[in-house]
Amino acid sequence: MMDFSRSKFDFVGRAWLWYTISLVFIGLGLLGVVRNLITDGTPLIKGIDFTGGSIIKVQFTDWDQNRDTAKFSEEIAGFVSTLTDKAPQVLTTLLTPEKNGRETYGLLVQIRADASLIDEASADSRIQLDNKLRELGGDFIPIEQSEVGALMGKELTNKAIQGVAIGLVLILIYITFRLSFDFAVCAVIALAHDVLVLIGFFALFRLEINSSFVAIILTVVGYSINDTIIIYDRIRENMKVKRHLPFDVLVNTSLLETMARSINTTGTTVLAILALLIFGGESLKVFMIGMAVGITTGAYSSIFNASMLLVNWRLRGKKKRAVALASAEAAAIGIVTGDDDDLIDLRDDDEDEESAREAVQPITVDRAPSKSVAKSSKPKRRKRRQ
Repeated sequence: MMDFSRSKFDFVGRAWLWYTISLVFIGLGLLGVVRNLITDGTPLIKGIDFTGGSIIKVQFTDWDQNRDTAKFSEEIAGFVSTLTDKAPQVLTTLLTPEKNGRETYGLLVQIRADASLIDEASADSRIQLDNKLRELGGDFIPIEQSEVGALMGKELTNKAIQGVAIGLVLILIYITFRLSFDFAVCAVIALAHDVLVLIGFFALFRLEINSSFVAIILTVVGYSINDTIIIYDRIRENMKVKRHLPFDVLVNTSLLETMARSINTTGTTVLAILALLIFGGESLKVFMIGMAVGITTGAYSSIFNASMLLVNWRLRGKKKRAVALASAEAAAIGIVTGDDDDLIDLRDDDEDEESAREAVQPITVDRAPSKSVAKSSKPKRRKRRQ
């Protein structure tokens, strides 16, 4: 296990570097948003859940339970994508003989695609889809064919925004009671960073967002705040044990003590996500990419943003209190000051005056002592008594 507690690396002293990296990634995401607004008229490429579309459900009554359903779903999705503008979603559910109503296993297939797939004008597309389904899976029974309106997509968008906003407010309240208000504000700002980076990533690479995107955001927020609270809790413990340390040094020490835990937890989680990304099939691809990016940026913000913001908050507060105390002391001795700039000017004048006094020293010239002085300066010898 890696041990960073003995390291002398100064994370806090390089806060400007971590802020710059975050701003670069957020800026790239904003460029993606602007590009999508110009080309598509929308900041993010919305999927069927948000724009509306069609749902087709069919049931295969005779299905081999050992057959690879993920590959079957990819084949159907690939064919439907040639008939519609947006990438479809294909969901499959294996049915037991009891649920299938027969002695054999069955498979329930749900296809979510553009509304054009079931329009009267595109009847040929539906006929082609039915023929392809029979070719790939055999005979099937139509279960449902319906259209999801845009109103449902708008409702999902509003609920997604409300869910994220309510979650951030509850996190702010919880950390305020658990730690303090400045800890809570810095943690929420770090969470906002995670959401912005994730949205920018989807915009930059033109990945479609659906209802799963809301689950990605909420999962990343929960994962990131957990790592942030662990680091903050160590800072709070060190504030009791290592009071002699300056606050920035104390925070840097706390980061080094929790660094191994953060890297190990994030690394093992991302490895599991990569395994699902490689072997989980096409239907999980976008979801797992979003999870990997979100958890990685969540770990980054917990270490390099939340803690640095807290240091800046505390040190700035101490600086303001020092200026206020100096103003009060100046007023107590009868010096009338205006704002803080006037006080600084007074201090500068005092320093200049003191340096001027030190610069002006009396000039002394070494001269040869006069004879009288030389004679008087010689010590008189006393005669010894015989």
